[in-house]
Amino acid sequence: MNKVAILAFVRPFYQRTLGFWSAILLIGGVLMDEKQHVLLSRFLIKNPVAFCFIPVLLFFYSLIHLRIQQELLRGNNYLVFHHLGLYAEKELRLFWSRIILANFSPILTYFLFLSYFIWEKKAFDLGITLWMSTLILLGFTYGKIRQTLHRPLKEAFVTRPAVRWAFPRSTWILLSLRQHRPILVLLTKACGLLLLNGFFYSFQSGSYDWRWLQFGILCLAYVQLPLIFEKTEKEITEQSWILALPLSWKNKLGYQMGSLILLIIPELFFLGWKGILSTYPENLVCAILLVAFISALQLLVYRKKESSSFPNLALTMFFGLFLAIIFSLPWWAFVFGVSFLFFQQSKRAFGF
Repeated sequence: MNKVAILAFVRPFYQRTLGFWSAILLIGGVLMDEKQHVLLSRFLIKNPVAFCFIPVLLFFYSLIHLRIQQELLRGNNYLVFHHLGLYAEKELRLFWSRIILANFSPILTYFLFLSYFIWEKKAFDLGITLWMSTLILLGFTYGKIRQTLHRPLKEAFVTRPAVRWAFPRSTWILLSLRQHRPILVLLTKACGLLLLNGFFYSFQSGSYDWRWLQFGILCLAYVQLPLIFEKTEKEITEQSWILALPLSWKNKLGYQMGSLILLIIPELFFLGWKGILSTYPENLVCAILLVAFISALQLLVYRKKESSSFPNLALTMFFGLFLAIIFSLPWWAFVFGVSFLFFQQSKRAFGF
């Protein structure tokens, strides 16, 4: 797909609906496991009345998607895209079909998953209803967008809000990621929750001891590296002026811990949920270990991000921590060591 189309129409859509997708990941990836997804799919197929809610929900989803796209096209920054209305019908259809399919891709992927069970139960009437309604709504969305492009623009008046909220500095990274890298956040959180779910599922089989969960937490921390890179890059470029402020080490430490914890909120919720439901109270310690491991990675990125030896140092730290887990090093030793290094990092002048 054209990069301009992704930046102009796909990324803003996921930015505005990031809360919805976060809730889907939280419910589908944390509160539900694979068996529950299968049971839900079979329940929908066995109950046609419940199955009818899927096209209704898809209709509301398509309306929200259409409204977001029309608001973008009516904005002053998007006036240049109205020359698309002069394209040939084939080129216009090809351009917008890619955008629409990219924005509907999570829904269509779930429909493919549901179609497997429809085929298994030989419920072909439900499958025809599902995909025909999907095709009709996709065509309706394209038709309305095409109609918007062929109509003259209406005058719009923008009213600034009377109140402008001031957000704590530790939340700036979340606002920046939501605006610039929403797909990266969703993919990272999806991979992390699936990884955690797999480790807990295998641990509950009884074939592994608690060190298996510690190793899973270590792998999960390394999955968060793309977000740590983004956080560090924002601090070095857009927030570099803050380094000149007379901040105390307490303010720096509070910022660091607050921003890192916000980056892993879904994973911490998952660990807390599993720790409450599980008969193993040690599972709650995994949340503390996750914060310690991700803090260690943040320290490594601060110190050695620009060094050519960073990949080797990251691998060395991974295998060093892995060996420490294998030889049953107490969990509080990790936390104490990282806390000391983080305290020293926060005391540095003109540095985070």
